[in-house]
Amino acid sequence: DIVDDIESLHMLLAENFKEMTRWEVYQNEVETGQLQWGSTHTDVFFKQNAKMMEGKDGDFNLVKILISLITSKDEDVAAIACFDLGEFCRHYPNGRAIAKRLGAKDLAMTLIEHDNPELQRHALQCVSKMMVHNWEYVK
Repeated sequence: DIVDDIESLHMLLAENFKEMTRWEVYQNEVETGQLQWGSTHTDVFFKQNAKMMEGKDGDFNLVKILISLITSKDEDVAAIACFDLGEFCRHYPNGRAIAKRLGAKDLAMTLIEHDNPELQRHALQCVSKMMVHNWEYVK
């Protein structure tokens, strides 16, 4: 009896199992506000996925969520949100203007004088990426 239950459970799991893509992992991280440094918070990831930030409806919902996460009490989450917004600005056509229009620059500017030096650095880089046209040449 228990063997049959385990076999039916195994079949159900096998039918409904779905491996998440890196984009889906990133989207889930942002939507839950549980940002952690990893392979989805890199230059390479944003080069490949910046267009996905538009969202299905073209409303840039993930960008809006990232902007709200800049004010997170968790300083790591705020730093990662700053990093991601900066990379969005670098790799999405007109990303700089979109991020500024949604208020990202003003919020990031408030963190430039934060007590946490890591958060300061990411906030400064975020603002710089919003303002500089050719970021590659600044390095």
